[in-house]
Amino acid sequence: MNAQKQALQNFAFDAAAGRAIRHLCDLGMSAEEIHGRLDFPVPMERLRSEIRKYEEEKAALESGEAGQYRIVKEYGKYGRTTFRRVKIESADKEEKADR
Repeated sequence: MNAQKQALQNFAFDAAAGRAIRHLCDLGMSAEEIHGRLDFPVPMERLRSEIRKYEEEKAALESGEAGQYRIVKEYGKYGRTTFRRVKIESADKEEKADR
């Protein structure tokens, strides 16, 4: 499957059911309970995958793991702007880099 088609499917799924799944998951519902409450038909495997992915992202944010990166803005040879995600090694090294 090409990347553009997959991106469109992911966008449509998120718009139709993704936010509802995350909300109901935050309320403490199981995958079976969420499946019964959705108006949009979602395969159980996809539902469980979405819940697992959301729980992993939430755990990473709570542990501070997501904050170990910084976005760096760079300009190319012809002025093209790009953004890079850079891992922060430690607070001491970052302070030295800022000076």
